[in-house]
Amino acid sequence: MKLRVISLCLAIALPVFVGACQAGGTNKEATDTAASANAAAKPSPTKATVEEIRAVLAAHDKALTEKNLDAIMATFSTNANTVVMGTGAEERWLGPTEIRAAYTEMVKDFDPGTMDCDCQQFRTAGSDDDGQMAWLAATCACKDSLKGKAREYKLNVSATVEKQGGNWRFVMLHMSNATSSPPVTPTK
Repeated sequence: MKLRVISLCLAIALPVFVGACQAGGTNKEATDTAASANAAAKPSPTKATVEEIRAVLAAHDKALTEKNLDAIMATFSTNANTVVMGTGAEERWLGPTEIRAAYTEMVKDFDPGTMDCDCQQFRTAGSDDDGQMAWLAATCACKDSLKGKAREYKLNVSATVEKQGGNWRFVMLHMSNATSSPPVTPTK
């Protein structure tokens, strides 16, 4: 079950980030909240940075949909500290060997071409001052299928990408979804 959840998370990660990037780095609600909370916040990524990140995310999405492990791995840093994380404590894969093994299993657990995510609920992004590192975060309502059976779920996604050799690469990718309903707060 956890493998299924993680594969779903990875399968929809790209549309999440593309949605965050297409928003020009931030949405008004996130911008207003951040500005109120921290007046010294760093500027959002430049348009060129957003387009570059969108390209690596599109490459990841295409590779994932095609279940092309070599192309998936080309979107990740080769650094031994690169990590992919899921919801549970045991759902973490560190370094290229573990990440590749995780994706080898994950691509078995979704129907290709069935992902559809609406990431309008929340999305934001930012980058460092020299444009060598960027981060993205979003909450999405998602749909897909496994063996023809439709599934719907909500997902939080965050990632850090780093410029390496002139190309953006994931150094951290984290997807999580609640496996049960949140506790009900009693009313007075």
